[in-house]
Amino acid sequence: MPKIVTIKIPNTLYRKLFKKKEQDGFGNKSLNEYLQFLTKTINLTPTIHDYVQESTKTLLDMWIKNFSDNLPYIRFGNTLTMNIDKYDAHNLSELALPEPTFENPPKHSAIVIGRGPSIFTHKHLDLLSEAIKQGNYTGIISSTDGMLIECLKHDILPTLTTSVDGSPIIQKWYDNPLVKEHGKNLKIALSTTVNHLVYQTVRKMGCKIFWFHPMFDDPKEVEGLTRIQRMMTISDFNDKPIQALSCGGNSGASAWVMAMNLFKATPCCLVGIDFSYPEGTKLEDTPYFSSFIKASKGKVDSLSEVYKKIYHPIFKSYAYIDAVFQGYKQTFLEYQEMTPAWYRYYDGTINATEGGALWGRGITCMSFKQFLEKYKK
Repeated sequence: MPKIVTIKIPNTLYRKLFKKKEQDGFGNKSLNEYLQFLTKTINLTPTIHDYVQESTKTLLDMWIKNFSDNLPYIRFGNTLTMNIDKYDAHNLSELALPEPTFENPPKHSAIVIGRGPSIFTHKHLDLLSEAIKQGNYTGIISSTDGMLIECLKHDILPTLTTSVDGSPIIQKWYDNPLVKEHGKNLKIALSTTVNHLVYQTVRKMGCKIFWFHPMFDDPKEVEGLTRIQRMMTISDFNDKPIQALSCGGNSGASAWVMAMNLFKATPCCLVGIDFSYPEGTKLEDTPYFSSFIKASKGKVDSLSEVYKKIYHPIFKSYAYIDAVFQGYKQTFLEYQEMTPAWYRYYDGTINATEGGALWGRGITCMSFKQFLEKYKK
């Protein structure tokens, strides 16, 4: 039987409650129905996803600190003197190409490069390097920061490299002689919330930096964090706020967003975007293992609640997917549903990882060799 609770509330509060009930469209509904509506998102038994979300809230302090460290350089360029002769900070929107139409179709495909294990297992960079050398691929190359050095080792010069992570550890992907050697020819998309040490390193390597905001909330919300951040980046030298992009929570999805949304490329071919761990991986060696244990506060009785073994029906391979990667996958699949018509019409997203966890509506799976044979630019 439902538990019956009797409470006393002040008359003013009672009137406010019923006024709010009417405003929310429940004027003809019972109070019980309205209270169920108000509490529909409340889970009395938190899931592991709830625990992970709670633990990531602590990252907000780091992101805001990084943003405040970077803000003067975003507003005024690489020098902080107020009398600047040359403004040298760049907005990612500078690279944006016009929106394609069916009369004016996209001119390029793109290859999106992540650091998933499959890219090394299947030697995808070797295949791409050979295709570029032979003049058999001339399209967009959108790389995650973690693969920049590997790309340069294979004589692959990315069209754009993207960094979204706020950790200082990202510096290692740029502090390298190869990056310095090619710096003047490298374009780097930096989130305004990257660690300031990362910005300093990229600048020292001579790369051209293009700033963007990772979207925290709806940029149209007057009191939203994204809108406030955008307004803070306006200066006397740049009267347009920095572009905000929804990045999918990870560098792989961000690199795909750049290829599709910025360069208007289609199809966008994914390599190294696994969102999973290969079969045989020791789960305790995975990066989020300790976080899951800590976030669950001892309430996770079995690892099966966190890690699931999955089978890729097209590539016919097994992998493990955890709660974080499951969230990334779900978000990425939702993004496919929101892509413009021209993108989907011209083949959309192609998964050529030959493994991993990505398949579903809006995604075509094939080998990377097949992609390179079919698309030359």
